[in-house]
Order: sequence, then structure tokens, then C-alpha cells
Amino acid sequence: MWMWILILTILSLAPAAVAQSSQSGYGQKSTQAGSQTSSHIGCPWFTEGSAAKMLGGGVSVTASVSNTGEGSCRFARQQGPSTSLEILVSKNSLHSCPAGSVKLTGIGNEAAECRLPASHGEASKMVSSRVRELHFTVTLTDHAQRASAKLMDGEDDVLAQIAEQVAGNLY
Repeated sequence: MWMWILILTILSLAPAAVAQSSQSGYGQKSTQAGSQTSSHIGCPWFTEGSAAKMLGGGVSVTASVSNTGEGSCRFARQQGPSTSLEILVSKNSLHSCPAGSVKLTGIGNEAAECRLPASHGEASKMVSSRVRELHFTVTLTDHAQRASAKLMDGEDDVLAQIAEQVAGNLY
């Protein structure tokens, strides 16, 4: 746990993090030793500012992180087209892209990208990978009634960039 605190302290000293912290005011849930507490630590794998830039507008964030380094973060665009980004990290294997999915290099081990089955007019793309003993997924979802072709066809680079940052933060 002390390592996470040290890492987060170092990250908070970065100019971008300082600028973002003055803009934030969101609440999050952080799980520690089985209990949930309210905190303003943020997502340890991806920043609110980066999510806002990638999603094209201000975002709300919800995070739940255990002292073992497992957990989830969800960033949801606050205005405009409803889009969300979810990051899951676990020591157990997570839902991964099926065989035949696009393989990605430079994003952890066994990285693949795929589209998820549409549900209620939503379109989702996912990158699944592993860094050391931690498995992770990064899922970008367009919640519009009719999922936009933009997410389906034009967000591959954005999703891969996000997954690359997450993998880097897991090292």
C-alpha cells in the first residue's frame, strides 16, 4: 500500500496532475482491506485529464482499488455524446478478446483488440492484455441509442493509446 501512496504522491507533483487536481472535485470509492472508504486519490492507471482529452470533454470518475492493486476505474463523459471508458485490473484472468482478434504489440503481454457484442444500441471496443501477474481490460463504450460509426471504425488508435498508458502504469 505504501508503494501506491508513493507513486500517487510522485504523480501528483507532475504539472499536469497539479492542474487537474485543481479542477477535480469528484468523489471516488477506494477499497482497502475489504472496506470501502471515500477518498480523492483517483484512478492509479489513467488520469482524469487524459480521459477527458480522449473522450472529448469533461468526465466523471468512479474508482475502486484494493490494496493488492486490483480494481476498476470508470470515466464517463459528462456532456455531449454519452461515452465511457472502463479499466479493469485483476490477478485473475478477465474476459478477453476471442481468438482471431487483432493482436497488438507493445501493450503488455498477449494484447488483443476486439469489438464486444452490441447491447441496447451501445457499441463497445475492448483491449485485453496482461502485465506480469495482472490482467487488464480497457473498454470504450458509446451509449448512444444508435452507436456511432466513429467508435466502431475510428477509435482503434485512441483505445490502443489508452491501453498502452494503463500497461505502462502497471509496470
